[in-house]
Amino acid sequence: MARSSGDALGARQRLEVIGGFVGFFTVLALVNAVGLILTGRPSIFASLVLVLMLVASWYTYRTWRRVDRAVKRG
Repeated sequence: MARSSGDALGARQRLEVIGGFVGFFTVLALVNAVGLILTGRPSIFASLVLVLMLVASWYTYRTWRRVDRAVKRG
């Protein structure tokens, strides 16, 4: 079953909100990991959280691009 353009538009908007939250927490994880490294207290946990957030950001962006193309096609 194909999505209507209204459903795709709603999905795009939801992904934009999710992308904002994920992006914000990715920046926080980056600042935390860099701060710990600069103070001489590197943490594998902080690094893993950063990698996880980067993967989530990448996946959210890819999904948003796919839905965005669907919205633009109509």
